[in-house]
Amino acid sequence: MSAAKRSPAAPVPGAVTPEEALHFAAVAREIMSQPLTETQGQAGIGTLREKRLHLVLKTYICPDVSCHERRLSPGNRRDGMVADVLTEDGRIYEIQTGGLYPLKKKIAWYLENTDCPVTVVHPLPAVKYLSWISPTDGQILGRRKSPRRGKVTDVAPQLYWLSDFVGNPRFSLCLLFLDMEEYRFQDGWGRDGKRGSNRYERFPTALRGRVELTTPAQYAACFLPPSLPTTPFTAAQYATATGIRGKATYGVLHLLVRLGVLQQAEKAGRSQCFLRASAGELSETAPSPICPE
Repeated sequence: MSAAKRSPAAPVPGAVTPEEALHFAAVAREIMSQPLTETQGQAGIGTLREKRLHLVLKTYICPDVSCHERRLSPGNRRDGMVADVLTEDGRIYEIQTGGLYPLKKKIAWYLENTDCPVTVVHPLPAVKYLSWISPTDGQILGRRKSPRRGKVTDVAPQLYWLSDFVGNPRFSLCLLFLDMEEYRFQDGWGRDGKRGSNRYERFPTALRGRVELTTPAQYAACFLPPSLPTTPFTAAQYATATGIRGKATYGVLHLLVRLGVLQQAEKAGRSQCFLRASAGELSETAPSPICPE
């Protein structure tokens, strides 16, 4: 296909300022240039198996390493939690580069035992290059650009694990859209060894966008596209409009109902229908692309 006929790339959600992009790039370059054992040694406890993507995000959020891996233990209790970042003004940041399920216990503990605002920081690829590593001699076997570009709805399958906290004014989900270099061992099954392969590392190279989700209106702006009808619609119609499939479709719909963004309507045959809440019921109309400082 000629360049003239290619559809334009979708814009990256949540634009960042040039200063923010430069700051992120400087942090990434510094950490990527250091041996992994050295970067681990800078942060102290809890970082023996920490990947550099995690450390880049943690340093970007808060460059003061004395705020990293801070233990919170109210009173004399010994069953506290270690926060990835606890800033001097009392904000907790948890960086989660994989699935969000492992954070359920920590987030619940923070909200129950502290007064701190809690933000989960989760990276998504804006542009990703994938390189394959030979499992026998470590040589790079090939590199290609992934056709997929990150979007906010990519986090939909993970929202279920945070559903107990979504809507709490002290809880936020911050999505960072990054350019990444991903390296995988070509050790899977199949003729090319790629299916079921093991990931070695992801290296972030640039920050392209940032979206924070806190209020019901922000979730509505990101998970209710304009193409949805204003009349009652089914889960199948929602899946078609958003690209959110499977169990995640119903997970997001019921989350939006709980937030007051949607209402359950009468069934159409055997299909449950949903209806948008009136605009006056939401206090805001657009997502904030900026994480709290």
